[in-house]
Amino acid sequence: MNSFLIAGGITVILWIAEDLLCTKLKNPLWGGIIPLLTLAFTIYILATGMISFNLTSFIVFLILNLFIIEGWITGRGKYTKRQKAELDKMKAHDIDS
Repeated sequence: MNSFLIAGGITVILWIAEDLLCTKLKNPLWGGIIPLLTLAFTIYILATGMISFNLTSFIVFLILNLFIIEGWITGRGKYTKRQKAELDKMKAHDIDS
């Protein structure tokens, strides 16, 4: 039970960090660090046999990685929309002047 709470806490911290990196920073590579590390860690765990490679573990890790990559894509979309809204606001202000 203790390790479950620790893993859950780490997961929440990583999700928050991922959201901040994806939506606040101009360079999209910073937001891609956590998805790449997650993918590398997944490959390492399955390749070394820390967790036996079977259909269940594959599906769990696949869903985890897809969820994290989707978060990165969504975060970059939010960043792009926010930047476009700011640019539109600046253009509207320039036209009014």
